[in-house]
Amino acid sequence: MFKVDTYTPTRVVFGPGRLEDLATVALPGKKALVCVTEDGLMKKLGIQDRVLALLEKNGVGAVVYDGICPNPTRKSVMEAAKIAKENGCDFTLGLGGGSSIDTAKAAAVMMVNPGDLWDYAYAGTGGRKEIKVAAPVVTVSTTAGTGTETDPYCVVTNEDTGEKLDFAVDAIFPAISIIDPELMVSLPHSLTVYQGFDALFHAAECYISNEHNNRLVDLYARDSVETVAKWLPVVSEDGSNLEARVNMSYAANILSGYTQALINTTSHHIIAQTIGGLFPGVAHGASLIFIAEAYYKKVCAHRPELLDELGAMMGVAADPANPGKAYVDALVDLMKKTGVYRLPMSQYGIKPEDFQKIVDVTVDGTGIDFEAYKLTKEDLLDILKESYC
Repeated sequence: MFKVDTYTPTRVVFGPGRLEDLATVALPGKKALVCVTEDGLMKKLGIQDRVLALLEKNGVGAVVYDGICPNPTRKSVMEAAKIAKENGCDFTLGLGGGSSIDTAKAAAVMMVNPGDLWDYAYAGTGGRKEIKVAAPVVTVSTTAGTGTETDPYCVVTNEDTGEKLDFAVDAIFPAISIIDPELMVSLPHSLTVYQGFDALFHAAECYISNEHNNRLVDLYARDSVETVAKWLPVVSEDGSNLEARVNMSYAANILSGYTQALINTTSHHIIAQTIGGLFPGVAHGASLIFIAEAYYKKVCAHRPELLDELGAMMGVAADPANPGKAYVDALVDLMKKTGVYRLPMSQYGIKPEDFQKIVDVTVDGTGIDFEAYKLTKEDLLDILKESYC
């Protein structure tokens, strides 16, 4: 038996050329705080100016906040919210990838709530205050990975404590998400692949967590996993292939976002977020790739049937002599095809002596007790040791 429990209120405007809809779509306010990264990439590519012109055509003013780093911080969120309030902004617009959109979401919270962002964090050193309202959020995506365009999450790092935590609340579901794959053709190979694996793991982890309970999670996750397995090697080889970009964006920005809107991921993501919090220079997708093979070898003993089902979605048949290993083999094959197999942690300054802190923050700070299968600190240490190169 199964059930359906769904709530995905975001209006999705998806397809090549759909950025132009920003000039005519009914927006949730009259002045936007446009959030972009500090590297000036959106300006250099001409996308930022296009967005500002389309907003103006729609009768909407805008102020740009360009202080966002790759792993967005509590400090940048508070700065963005301050600028929004000083300039009379009534909604936020995240332009770019997950960092910009997550900052826009968190700033939307702090535009209408008192205090500091960390007062509302519900794990680690957070104050655990309830978030009841946020300013409206609009997103314009230029990457395909996080699913933040269609889910109620944002991830922010506290630069003082090194914690990288999820904020999950219905109030930060985007009101409108414009997803135009034409904006993604210029993504470099590394980010394309990292984000592709992020999308894959979002869907696969939700599939594992769901355990065939909510029918829609299974449907969204299956479509996403099958789509990424088919199209990530294609876009990895030729980033200008628009058909591949469309399919990867559909999987990442819509399907994987929908799965996360309905259920949580696994401790695979929590470990990776901890790595990103302690080592801000590590791209989130890279931190997931670091540990994936060892992590799922460990999970084989706990959820072999689900892992074999995921392997089958990716074209690898189950081996009765090695239950669950189909998914591990499929991941290794996909990593080799896209050039990221055995991605070295050491390249990012991570050392074996850092492993215990990663484990302690993951388990004692963020927490992994939500998981039905129980991995121990010793399990996590084994995963990190086996993954290290």
